[in-house]
Amino acid sequence: MSDGIDKGVGRKGAAKLLGGRISCIVGILFRAGGILFALLGASANVSSGAVGVALGVLGYFLGARRLGAVTIVLGVIAVFLMAAAATSLTPGAEPLGHGYD
Repeated sequence: MSDGIDKGVGRKGAAKLLGGRISCIVGILFRAGGILFALLGASANVSSGAVGVALGVLGYFLGARRLGAVTIVLGVIAVFLMAAAATSLTPGAEPLGHGYD
């Protein structure tokens, strides 16, 4: 009887871990897209990096500890990089919204 209960608990834990890993991967994709747009000068929206950090925290608490920690650290770096691109601190960048045509 307890064998069926153990399988249910194991499946629930595996589902949480899978959800955590998916959350982390989506967070990394948000972060990568935000950095790409910031470096190309298309947008310097820091919210995609913040969403990446939030998804990393969610993944961490759902059980994907290492991947969650990496997602959080890279998301924080992305936020700083996007903020630097927005204020033209990156080499060759022009401040966004200041078109000197």
